[in-house]
Amino acid sequence: MTMHKVPFHAHLRSLLYPMAGAVALLGAVTLASTPAEARDLPAIKQDVFQVANSGAYPPFSYVDTDGNLVGFDVDIARALADEMGVDVNIQSSPWNGIVAALTGGRFDACICSMSVTEEREKAVDFTDGYYMSGISIWVRGENDDISSVEDFEGKRVGSTLGETGNQWATERTDGRWRNQTFQGLPDMLNALTTGRIDVMITDDIPVYVALNEKDVDIKQVDVGELPSGPIAIAIQEDTPKLMAALNEALEEIKANGTYQEIVDEWIGEGVELN
Repeated sequence: MTMHKVPFHAHLRSLLYPMAGAVALLGAVTLASTPAEARDLPAIKQDVFQVANSGAYPPFSYVDTDGNLVGFDVDIARALADEMGVDVNIQSSPWNGIVAALTGGRFDACICSMSVTEEREKAVDFTDGYYMSGISIWVRGENDDISSVEDFEGKRVGSTLGETGNQWATERTDGRWRNQTFQGLPDMLNALTTGRIDVMITDDIPVYVALNEKDVDIKQVDVGELPSGPIAIAIQEDTPKLMAALNEALEEIKANGTYQEIVDEWIGEGVELN
């Protein structure tokens, strides 16, 4: 991915600073719940399409200084609802229970930048992917001591609780380094730049956006192959009409330019999502 500097947008200030009024914190995604009877598209059309995201993952979803839930995923949800001809209600929900809330019937879909994993596929169905993402390794700009996972030995390694990077770091440490967890990118990025951690492991796209929006002295380290894959919409099982409608709507917003407009607004130039 190539990156180019773009003008700093006020609505993305929360990438680097704590979010005002955020109502959800990222944690380990809890899958266990009692499945509720799934609502397929006909029932949704008679009511409201209930959509969840974490509200704590800028620029994809966060609460702005006016208390509004905004972001890339929020606008994607609205665009898809328009294409499907349904009213939509978008709410934030704590990440550590968002799948359980979906399977329990509180929501019809999670449009929340959720990566597709085998574990999650046991509980929910996923649409076609709407962008690609993976984890990435970052250090301070002056740090030339870390070029491989072996160099993590004795270091302080930060990751966001519940994200793929946290799982990756936890599974591989074997006591060789000290894992520190954070509730989101802003706090973790601050910890890296101020020297409270030595290594940051996180999803790549939000960091690329942050670097486009603010001059931060960090650099990405190539330590070999890391997990990456599609980001998709999670829905309840046994909702084939909703699945088909969402996939058709995704194709349509990409074909008619709406998707790219949302990318330009929230992600910016030089960051490729597909």
